[in-house]
Amino acid sequence: MKKVLLLLCFVFGINILHAQVLTPPPEIDLFQYYASSSGSLNMFEYPYARIWGWSRDGKAAYSVERAVDGRGGRIIDFVIVDLITDYIVFELKMDSFDHDDYDGDYTFEDLFLMYNHLMLEALQAHNIILGQRNDFLSFPFIRNNTTYNSQIIDLRYTNDEYGMFERVISRYSVLVTAGNRRKIITNAIPLSPVTGYTYICGYFLSPFENRIMVVTAEEAFGYEGTRLNYRFFGCHLGVGFN
Repeated sequence: MKKVLLLLCFVFGINILHAQVLTPPPEIDLFQYYASSSGSLNMFEYPYARIWGWSRDGKAAYSVERAVDGRGGRIIDFVIVDLITDYIVFELKMDSFDHDDYDGDYTFEDLFLMYNHLMLEALQAHNIILGQRNDFLSFPFIRNNTTYNSQIIDLRYTNDEYGMFERVISRYSVLVTAGNRRKIITNAIPLSPVTGYTYICGYFLSPFENRIMVVTAEEAFGYEGTRLNYRFFGCHLGVGFN
């Protein structure tokens, strides 16, 4: 039954859009340059990401996928973000639970195939160009004789009413430096109110612009341990530094 459903989704999408089936880009471990700061707490949800492509006007398409501990099943968040404003211009959540998958039978590739036509339609609408090289790199780095680095600053805390961390983060800012100049690229409120740690994970360099996409992680308490929530922020490397 499952294979028949996937085949129908495949045919339905191709008939409507007369388009190709998207090939998922490689999985990327966004936490590869770090270790958890939570100590004895077990990190039970460890998402992976894929970079689908970039536009020539400051947009990037990515997905974050995770197996859901406790509840079961798999979830993919497919996002197109405007890196100039950090505004999400398209978001699609693919949840295997929506297809009565309670035992984890569906793979991530199965979900991508089922939603192929919606993803492709969004990529075309936002002029995302597929097939670019997408190396995930760590700070610092040198470009045009300038050394760039990034850090989290202005951390603000509140008491942890749940007793999972000594204190929880209520706000933070992401700073990017270019030599002796600097700029804040975002002021963020954590996605979870029980976030104990934040990290600068690394960056992706746009293949079309002098722009990077900075990735942060927020380590929050979840089912029986901690989980990572990833955030993506744009930074032009040539303007805005003081």
